[in-house]
Amino acid sequence: MKRHSTIAILLGFLAAGSLLHAQSADTVKNQYNEKVLVTAPYQPGITLAEKPVFSPQAVDTALPAPGFDYEIISRPFATKYPIDNIKPAKILGEPIPKLWSNSVKVGFGNHLSPLAELNFGMGRNRVYEVAASLRHHSAYGNIKGYDRFKTNHAYTKANVTGRIFADKFISTLDIIYSQNSVNCYGYGNWDTLPVIMDEEFQDYENQPKRWYQNARGILSFTDNAQNPEDLKFDAKLDYNLNMTNWRSAENTIIVEGGVSKVVLKDRKSVDVLQVGGFLKFEDNTYRDGIKDGHFTVDIGSTGYDENYEEGNELLNAWHLDMRPTLYYKYKFVELDVALAFHGFGNSAWTRVVRKASYFQFNPIIDLKLHVIDKVLTFFVGTGGGVERNTLDKISSINPFLHPLLFSNLEFTRDKFNAYVGLSGNLSKSIDYRVKASAHFMEDVLSFDYYRYAYASRYDYYGYNDFVPYYSGKVFNVRLRGDLNFRFGEKILAHVDATYSHYSKRIYYAPEFMANVAFKYNIVKGLSVYTDIRAYTNMKALDREGVEQTLKGCFDWSLGAEYRFIKRMTVFVDLNNLLSQRYYMWYDYPAYRFNFMVGLTVDF
Repeated sequence: MKRHSTIAILLGFLAAGSLLHAQSADTVKNQYNEKVLVTAPYQPGITLAEKPVFSPQAVDTALPAPGFDYEIISRPFATKYPIDNIKPAKILGEPIPKLWSNSVKVGFGNHLSPLAELNFGMGRNRVYEVAASLRHHSAYGNIKGYDRFKTNHAYTKANVTGRIFADKFISTLDIIYSQNSVNCYGYGNWDTLPVIMDEEFQDYENQPKRWYQNARGILSFTDNAQNPEDLKFDAKLDYNLNMTNWRSAENTIIVEGGVSKVVLKDRKSVDVLQVGGFLKFEDNTYRDGIKDGHFTVDIGSTGYDENYEEGNELLNAWHLDMRPTLYYKYKFVELDVALAFHGFGNSAWTRVVRKASYFQFNPIIDLKLHVIDKVLTFFVGTGGGVERNTLDKISSINPFLHPLLFSNLEFTRDKFNAYVGLSGNLSKSIDYRVKASAHFMEDVLSFDYYRYAYASRYDYYGYNDFVPYYSGKVFNVRLRGDLNFRFGEKILAHVDATYSHYSKRIYYAPEFMANVAFKYNIVKGLSVYTDIRAYTNMKALDREGVEQTLKGCFDWSLGAEYRFIKRMTVFVDLNNLLSQRYYMWYDYPAYRFNFMVGLTVDF
């Protein structure tokens, strides 16, 4: 009975992880980026039916600035603190519960929104494993007041994963393809539509549509050391290709790896002393989407000869991150230290971006004092970092983009930050985390309209487009609190709230955001769940450059799922129950009430 109780508790934790993963996927842009890297076999899973996205998500637009809370990781992709290997399952003396290797999930909702999700896995194998997934979600509805234009969107993602378990290492290959398309519908039913470049828009005849395609391959090697004191390593090669319908192309190659070794263990004044190093190189090549027009002048024997040239420019940027690391633990003290050296810049020259290189140094310190074991941990530290604003990143935040110039792809820098906080478990069912941080940043990302110059010599692209807008130097203060509650398999709950204030205006960034997720398993096979997202007002610039206020949002969703037979589950999701009309981007309203029903089959 005790063993069965343990299994039930583990299942509760897995269900909590599924719920919080679905919630965190929608809140990635507004949370601190504590890196938690787990080495584990791929297991296709069934997530909760998510809300149809008929416009950019609130969380994407609420805080487009990248998060820069860096946690020291002495061994990327692996456990930071050496532990003994888990014993094989066959020694436990219990039969291993059957896992469904495959699943198919389909759903449909109002606004003509189909959902399809397929997961396939080969099951358990000691030598290798292969898994694949395919997901499609789209919508073809209309928004009241904007029905002269298409408000469609579609998202498709396919993933194939292969893994080999060798004696000394684990090798993994991920191949990923995704496609995202949106219509730029940000003009309402005006009596007179604007005339741009002598072309008047009639309904959606000339309405632009944005396509983003991404192909990615990730090859990684992680050590499979049997002895905690062995030299440990990991390495990864990541190739990312991005294409758009305006002929832009972006190639990103990332090479990274690290080594670490325990030099002292279980000594009089040392539980663990581990040293290591980490190296990462990122190279980004970008072909901008605009045919730049400029004159060249040749001086010859007959005088000056002027030639007009136009074409896409191929440009390059790079980022090198190198850091020696140290990890120390003794009794209630845990210390992570790294010296991060960032070299980055542009290795190409144009009329708007000159070849340049920059350097940034960040002493990264993370000190944890476990005042009361598992109940109260005090942590304090410093950090910082550099992040490249690539086409892939910018379009994932705001897909209604004007074709990007190279000058739109800046580096966002967290030159220095300091933080302090508390974390722990109030009981076996409740854990918490509270953190306050201050950041000296440069070029925080937000967005503004692209204002067309009628005399431009390049082709015409769209009419309601955004471009990246950078803050320059800015000081940022953040407060964040998280609370998680688990009660066996019955109740799962999560609450978080974030306050973020900048010393200057950052558009589409509310000061306060909160999220609540709750799931209750009423009886075996039947559960209900709810999700609430809220944020305060945010500022934006309209087409004429006048500052406007976009009202805050309170979005409440409710859903239920019922496993009526062993392999089949039905679900229903009711979204935006209060039918609020809120704006993600200026003049881009979200859909009001919407629902989805569907079926999941495991086999």
